[in-house]
Amino acid sequence: MSGMPWRILVADDDPTACLLTQAALGGSEFALVVVNNGSDALAEFERSSFDIALLDVEMPGLDGFEVCSAIRLARGDAFPVVLVTGRSDPEFLERADQLSARYMAKPVNWALLAAFLRSVLIAETR
Repeated sequence: MSGMPWRILVADDDPTACLLTQAALGGSEFALVVVNNGSDALAEFERSSFDIALLDVEMPGLDGFEVCSAIRLARGDAFPVVLVTGRSDPEFLERADQLSARYMAKPVNWALLAAFLRSVLIAETR
């Protein structure tokens, strides 16, 4: 990292999850933009520059898959997207793979979230 915080787009319709994400990623290493739905996530993605997107899969309106698909159209497969989900079924895994998205299982291990995102970001910049 070059001294600048990594910019993270966070989209989750659960206010508690948003607060916990902000608490887990607080400090100077990450700068978060938090929205509570997929439409706002896409608007923020188009408006600002981000280093990674952390998307809840199941949100009303546009879900995490739809937001990820739009990100792929705009930025390609190299832009890091992490889907947050309670699902682990074959359909989910296949869809995440097709979108070149990583995923994190719920319940989120908040103590490890920063390290996980850091590892994804470092891997993408190599």
